[in-house]
Amino acid sequence: RQKARVDIKNVFDEFEASIEKEETTKDQTVMKKVISIAASVILIAAISYVGLKDFNPRSNQELFDEHFTSYVGLTGQVRGAAEELSLEKQALAAYDGGDYLSSEEMLSQLVAAEPNAMNYFYLGMSQLELGKTEDAVKNLNTVINNFNSFKEQAKWYLALSLLKGEEEDAALGALANIISKKSEYEEKAQKLLKEMGYALNMDDLDSGPVVRVTKKPEETDDAPDGSINDRNKGSRGKRSHQWGIVTTIDGSKNYSFWTDEPIDNLNEGDLTVFVVIERVGRSRGNGLDGRAFIVDKY
Repeated sequence: RQKARVDIKNVFDEFEASIEKEETTKDQTVMKKVISIAASVILIAAISYVGLKDFNPRSNQELFDEHFTSYVGLTGQVRGAAEELSLEKQALAAYDGGDYLSSEEMLSQLVAAEPNAMNYFYLGMSQLELGKTEDAVKNLNTVINNFNSFKEQAKWYLALSLLKGEEEDAALGALANIISKKSEYEEKAQKLLKEMGYALNMDDLDSGPVVRVTKKPEETDDAPDGSINDRNKGSRGKRSHQWGIVTTIDGSKNYSFWTDEPIDNLNEGDLTVFVVIERVGRSRGNGLDGRAFIVDKY
């Protein structure tokens, strides 16, 4: 963009210089002024076009469509007569065959009886394939909050689900989480972040206190824990997330933060290490100095 501006300016500088060399007459002077004004208008229009062209990002739905690919984690379709297969194998066979309505129905039964990471993950993926974004977010988030297996996959597809659901702050937090943890999806997350108009440099860390923090659900016991304990049955699948404001040490800048992997016992006044999610060439739009991702707390 900068090179284009320079090239355009050089063209008109040369053009104007050639006019200066000609014998000045009253008519020529008038003509030169007209040409100069016209050149200036063209230059401004050209720079505006070149400048604005890069700041016309695709919609979140378009980005989702470009970056989403169906998850294929099975070693092949499950073989055998349907009546001989367990409910879990039938559900996975349905998912593998693209019958997401059937896989969603069976996996919903499975998470009620056996709430493990795989069942929650494939239920969330079935719902994402069906366009049930809010349900997908809850179930993928449950994997992240409570289990180790399928966690990296769940983080990536959660970020896409949040993007599709127009939850940009949460999507940015999810992508920053992937990048900060050096996940296998780090490269994909960096690319998507860039196409959303943001940049994240994990080598440029800052620190400062939390000035506001909210966690939902508020009580730890209410968070989904994958347990089949009766006390937790009513809260399975609930989304657990955390957001607030963090400031620099000197208090000169304030950033909003959001994470779907809450930091335990994070309270107002706690000192944190964070990285700023830079917005490239666009207004911040949230009334603060930008967004941040909290890497850790002291």
